[in-house]
Amino acid sequence: MAILGINSVRAQLDVSFHLGMLFPRGDFAASRIDDGIIAWNSETERAGAGRGFSAGLNFRYNDYYAEGWGIIATADLFFNTPNSDVEDWENDVIFELEEQEELTDFGVTVPRYINIPIMMGLNYQHCYADNIKIWGEAEIGVNIGALTNFKLFRSGEYYYDSYDYEYTTIYSYTPNASFAFQFGAGVMTHDRYSLGVHFYSLGSQKIKGKHLEEHFFNGEHYSYKEDFSFKSINPKLLTISLGYHF
Repeated sequence: MAILGINSVRAQLDVSFHLGMLFPRGDFAASRIDDGIIAWNSETERAGAGRGFSAGLNFRYNDYYAEGWGIIATADLFFNTPNSDVEDWENDVIFELEEQEELTDFGVTVPRYINIPIMMGLNYQHCYADNIKIWGEAEIGVNIGALTNFKLFRSGEYYYDSYDYEYTTIYSYTPNASFAFQFGAGVMTHDRYSLGVHFYSLGSQKIKGKHLEEHFFNGEHYSYKEDFSFKSINPKLLTISLGYHF
């Protein structure tokens, strides 16, 4: 009886792993970086996110009392790099630093966006043909949003005074938790492989954290730290993913 019970649970539970591409939409993808204005350093909602990738797990419990319906729970990791405008601005900063002859070392690192949506909802599957199903789903839940640090570093020597210096600027960002939802549709074949398209709205995320400045002049250290708070961003993404069902 115990073995039969375990097999029954396995028959009702579909576990799948998904990999996908991310396409940011709206202000999450927009940028006005010509003047160095972007959500992670200025009062704007334009986040300058570029395409990214995703990975996640999906658990579906089949409801035999409502044919085709199932309860789903998902957990995903989204990672977005900067868009081309932000990358161009980053390259311009590097070029300007290269033109400063007194510099011996320098570097700039712009933030990446990380989102972890954890959701529950309903999924409906319809057998379209032999070994082919079409499906649709919708979920609500919570998203954990974060940004990697912004860092600008430069060091060199003032020739006229013959002393070394270093400047470091760091913005570190506080993670956010926000209400999120998604809906999507796709196709499954042989109960093993699936292709899906989803739209995600990951809620309002306040851009805030700590701003650190560190200066070294001729062996002496100066630093200060302050809190900062900019506007909120509202990540919205279109995803295309491939799934493998165990």
